[in-house]
Amino acid sequence: MSEIKVFPIIIFSLLLWLTYYRLLRNTVFGVNFARGNYTGFFVFFDLTIHIIPSIILLNTIPIERFWVAFNVKQNSIFWISCLILATVLVFYLTLYLLTRFDKKHYYFSPLFTSNNIIIRRFTRISIIICFCQIIIAWMLYDFNHSFTQSIISGANVSAYRLEIAANKSLKAMKHLFIFIAPFLTTIIASPVYEQKKVERYILLFSILFIASWGGSKGPLATIFIVYFISIITFKQVNLKVSLIAKTFLFVIVLLFLVYRIVLFQYPHLKESSLFFDYFSQRVFVAQIIGVYEQFNLLIRDSNYFWHGVPFASFFIDFPVFHKDLMLISENRLDPSGIGIKNTLFIAEAYGMGGLSLLILSPVWMAITFLLNYRWMLFLTNKFIFNNIEYAKRIVPLSIFSYVSVTGGFSDLMLFKITIMMTILITPFLVLNKIINMKKR
Repeated sequence: MSEIKVFPIIIFSLLLWLTYYRLLRNTVFGVNFARGNYTGFFVFFDLTIHIIPSIILLNTIPIERFWVAFNVKQNSIFWISCLILATVLVFYLTLYLLTRFDKKHYYFSPLFTSNNIIIRRFTRISIIICFCQIIIAWMLYDFNHSFTQSIISGANVSAYRLEIAANKSLKAMKHLFIFIAPFLTTIIASPVYEQKKVERYILLFSILFIASWGGSKGPLATIFIVYFISIITFKQVNLKVSLIAKTFLFVIVLLFLVYRIVLFQYPHLKESSLFFDYFSQRVFVAQIIGVYEQFNLLIRDSNYFWHGVPFASFFIDFPVFHKDLMLISENRLDPSGIGIKNTLFIAEAYGMGGLSLLILSPVWMAITFLLNYRWMLFLTNKFIFNNIEYAKRIVPLSIFSYVSVTGGFSDLMLFKITIMMTILITPFLVLNKIINMKKR
């Protein structure tokens, strides 16, 4: 690979990382190792694990070495990488400027005591509701817990994931569990359960069971990460040797758990070399390879816009960009048996509206990203926490694990995912409110 191209990519990547860290480190979107603030961990994670390593790897290793890449030309990698870095920089700069207008909701003040009884009651009610739904799914659809069933029967867990994808009710349940599980995890890792360790661990095990119901690896790993980051956030653990050692141990344990989970879906990856090749390409390059595929294929269809319109699927049929990207880039024939291609918001923005929407997308993405957080902060603080400082530590860690810049543009374009999250959590909030009113 040309060192002339690799060197500026590394320098620009480093500058991007430093810009993000310096500007957003004291906000809910950042991390601050000196002050023990990690609420923006998943924003930090996207940049540090998904975006920058992927760009550097693709610019230093020949593209044919990556089995996750299908239609990417070697001579396109450098300019697409520059485009990614530039648009992500604009996204962070816009986010920073927006936080300056309302420091109360984006910067931190000292944490004060919450109403622990109400919060713990909400946690218990939510977990009971989730378990009731699992039982109902078993009774109505004869669908059991994916991982448990896979272990008992010896069948590949992918079969259960496809069964969920084919059933709208089961699919809705899976989305609910993926969303609610990290939210509940941040609560049980907070000081609310500091004096109730036994209950904390029982609830954590229950949440792991709920998160793994759908058979996906990501949500299960997310729970472990959210729990660990929430603990050190509320304790304001700054960066020192002990934290580095604990983090290293945590990563080793998590990696082993991921290895065991992956084997349920891909038993042939038992050899460590095969697993690490799979893991490195899936965690790093695969998360944004769709951007490179898109700007080589230049897929365009204005009908992709409808995927970002809330409830549009009830009235019209329309193509989905991420599915089309996978079908075309990987030369697939059957759309029913595939997932979606991971990418960055600029890829879908270009697919919808060409160059003009691509240019606008990082600014609009930052606005909607911030407003999505702001709405969920208001909603949960109003119905559960009644403590804005506590809510500012809970909400970012949970929703940023669910909403990501490495997702699509359509999710936040017209607040579709915000509306979906509101619909998913509203029954929990309303039921909790009714029960608390009766308890008075």
